[in-house]
Amino acid sequence: MDLMKRVGLDREESVSLIAENCHVQGELRFSAELIINGRVSGVVTADTSGSGLNVGTKGEVVGNLYAPSIIISGQVKGDIYAFGHIELTNTARVSGNLFYQSLQMATGSSLSGSLRQMEASEIKALMVSEENVSRRTANGRLEAVSELTPKGLDDSNAISLT
Repeated sequence: MDLMKRVGLDREESVSLIAENCHVQGELRFSAELIINGRVSGVVTADTSGSGLNVGTKGEVVGNLYAPSIIISGQVKGDIYAFGHIELTNTARVSGNLFYQSLQMATGSSLSGSLRQMEASEIKALMVSEENVSRRTANGRLEAVSELTPKGLDDSNAISLT
């Protein structure tokens, strides 16, 4: 039952799912909860302050993530902005910078990038400026993403917690 609460399935709010067999390319905006078990190439942004994002163990994101609360169990190649909490589970593999108010990293998680703890207001300001840059350069990023291999991230320079 704890997992159901963590991914938001115990709420009456809607939950959106990108299933294992789905590949979404472009800008993705959501409210409430989003679970990514498939592949997303592009920017993922929460529209509401109480939103939560969960990248499942089979989920893969190539692009920046913007949400109040983010749980990573799969793979992310891009910067992560959470003006609330970021959790990296033991299966998380992240290549990018993390901007957060609070962070939890499990033993076994892997991170290649920098960590920056900030106040929520500073992260929100960064999110707005980065979202604008991301929108202007979305086509260039999607072209770069399409050149990447469909599965896996580069593990060079990765930090692993064991």
